[in-house]
Amino acid sequence: MRVAFVTVGDTGRLTGGYLYNAQVISGLREAGVEVEEVLASGASVEEQRAAAPQLGSLLDPEDFDVLVVDALARVACAPHLGRWQAARPLVAMVHELPSIAGGLPAAESKEYARDRELEEPLLRAERLICVSRHGRSILEDRGAPASRVRVVPPGFDRLPQIACEDWRSASDTLLRALCVAQWIPRKGILELVRAWASRERPGALLELVGETSADPGYASEVRAAVAEVSERPGISVAVTGPVDDNSLATAYARADLFALPSHYEGYGIVYAEALAYGLPVLACGVGPVPDLVGEQAALLVPPEDERALSEALDLLLSDAELRIRMSAAARRRARCLSCWDEVVAEFVRVLKEAAALRSTR
Repeated sequence: MRVAFVTVGDTGRLTGGYLYNAQVISGLREAGVEVEEVLASGASVEEQRAAAPQLGSLLDPEDFDVLVVDALARVACAPHLGRWQAARPLVAMVHELPSIAGGLPAAESKEYARDRELEEPLLRAERLICVSRHGRSILEDRGAPASRVRVVPPGFDRLPQIACEDWRSASDTLLRALCVAQWIPRKGILELVRAWASRERPGALLELVGETSADPGYASEVRAAVAEVSERPGISVAVTGPVDDNSLATAYARADLFALPSHYEGYGIVYAEALAYGLPVLACGVGPVPDLVGEQAALLVPPEDERALSEALDLLLSDAELRIRMSAAARRRARCLSCWDEVVAEFVRVLKEAAALRSTR
């Protein structure tokens, strides 16, 4: 089977959607599927619009058995989807619909209307792959037939497993709260830093791991908040930035809890990875997150509620027995999640399903 996988942006970024795509493409190739990754343009709307006219000559659908189009590439691909789908079966890869990724913008906004219009052709694909039951409900609400939607959530076992005792000395009593996320407003990094700084937390450290350059304006706000905290006694915040897989695995292994108060997630691979390392999770009760983390491994707070976030941090940092119980629940919950091998196998099944539909016409 020959498959074109169309996306946009920097595919080497260590963010959820790109990590998912990379793991799936690698797994498909190992399974004998011939995959050509087609990078249409940069990720911005302006870059996609500029590249759209050339994309028609860049990709000939007749060269492939199935076309997979990432919803991120909606702008560049929109003018071509009808022609492509007339020639070959189309699978839409929907990590999250851009029209709601920013937190359900006002229905009357021009940006919201534009995104919905550009997303409509993708909703007519032979198959739509989403990453959560929450995502499926959104697609069905938008009119995608339930019979065409398949849920293929990410795996949790990408990173090497490192035990805490492999590195931590008996004298190390520092409590570590870990956050892994890119610095964009919907991740809630600024609220987390402010909630952390709302009171002294002696003997505790908040570590921020992840890409800091996605939104320079927001990053400036976060850095200013961290700088202000650094001048106060009893409050410690460390900005680590992006790291490789081994360093990320070590960060999970050395942490005592995981905190990421996202306002919205399409899925949240980092929550799944935190569960695999037995970390109690502090998150917002939004989108697919409650279903992912389960009831016993997480404390869920309302989005953008710094007081509730601070109180949850107080509880987790002060109650060792609670952390032990939640850690055990986290490991149990992780055992219910998919491994990446299972994800790839399901993705292959969906591709074959789409190809078979077209061959019977």
